[in-house]
Amino acid sequence: MFGSFTDAVRFLESHIPTPNKKHPGKFGLLRMKYLISLFGNPQFAYQTIHIGGTSGKGSTATMIASILGTKYKVGLCTSPHLLKVNERIKINGKDIPDDEFISVLTEMKPFIYQVEKSSFGKPTYFEILTAMAFLYFKQKDVDYAVIEVGMGGRFDGTNVVRSDVAVLTNVGLDHTEVLGNTVEEIAKDKSGIIKKGMQVVSGAKQQSVVDIIEATGKRQQARVSLLGKDFSYKIRKLDIEGSIFDYHGDSILKNLKITMLGRHQIENACLAIRVIELINPTIITGKDIRKGLLVAYIPARLELVSKRPLIILDGAHNEDKMEAVVSAMNAVFPKKRIVAIVAIKQDKNARAILQKLVKVADVFIFTQFTITHDVGKIMSFPCKNLGEFARKIDLKKEIIIERQPKAAIKKAYKMVGADGLILITGSLYLVGQIVGGV
Repeated sequence: MFGSFTDAVRFLESHIPTPNKKHPGKFGLLRMKYLISLFGNPQFAYQTIHIGGTSGKGSTATMIASILGTKYKVGLCTSPHLLKVNERIKINGKDIPDDEFISVLTEMKPFIYQVEKSSFGKPTYFEILTAMAFLYFKQKDVDYAVIEVGMGGRFDGTNVVRSDVAVLTNVGLDHTEVLGNTVEEIAKDKSGIIKKGMQVVSGAKQQSVVDIIEATGKRQQARVSLLGKDFSYKIRKLDIEGSIFDYHGDSILKNLKITMLGRHQIENACLAIRVIELINPTIITGKDIRKGLLVAYIPARLELVSKRPLIILDGAHNEDKMEAVVSAMNAVFPKKRIVAIVAIKQDKNARAILQKLVKVADVFIFTQFTITHDVGKIMSFPCKNLGEFARKIDLKKEIIIERQPKAAIKKAYKMVGADGLILITGSLYLVGQIVGGV
């Protein structure tokens, strides 16, 4: 038994992989299968929905879990966390408590050591946390588990589930160093969560990607439902309070509301509704869908945290995510002066991200971070470098360099004005540091 929650987290962090073992591929998946087999494959004890894609995975997973949670006990496993690791494992919207986190990890500890002594070697932080979620959900006798893919699909540590539905939100260029340099290569990897005879729901738009998903579905004898073809939506309202829209699928649901901002969240909500239609069209009613969507919440996804001044938090860290942020800013805040506080992780395409953001930001305050997370030490681009990238894109923008996120906030407050907006974006890790008061 661990002496404290801190001790348990230290043990978990001792399994952060070295840089050369961050992405173990097929070997990692085999190790994960071995680890969970040692305590009886708990992931088979309940029905599962598996969520992959480049952007929107966490939001879509949260919405599905929220809708199902109106009638069932539902586990939700997502990553990364914003402030505390418990956020990754939830039941009906509540984080796993510290004492139960300790208990589950204590139960798993002998099996973790057993894997370490085998030819597979040390399980990773992500593998252990995912296995903990599977075990915890079994212990709590959940009806459903909604599991978000960590990265990719085919060899991801979550791809040991026997899911009823696979969701591929969309496919874009991210994690190219592991998944491939084209959207087609990435789509093939992400389609690895499609298994024989299941239902597949996707919001992918590129025809080449749709072709890959449909071909994989045909090969696996899986039924594929596509946004825009098999189900669709009509926007009624987009504003600071959220969005109102109509859904058209097997059923027609009018004037649905979500508090999450932006058209992309409407699309994520439609994916969630389609999943519900496919797995349980009778017990979950239209009223349940309305309630579940209305209360669904995930932090730092165009999250409005202050109205005076307006402050928006968003962890957009790739080109597609930033495109969604820019679209939402134009739709919801078309005339606002935007002061953007930005830091971007070193392995991201900072130029492509900034080329999107420069369309709406009037002032850039570039900052930086260094933290230790589940894949090791994570560093942002030096803020000076981001400033140089931005100047090459648009010489007219006002650019400020401030290494400390806390000081960047103070400067933004002084510059935003009565009718302006502060947008904190570029990385969920930056948002976490700011929210945590670093």
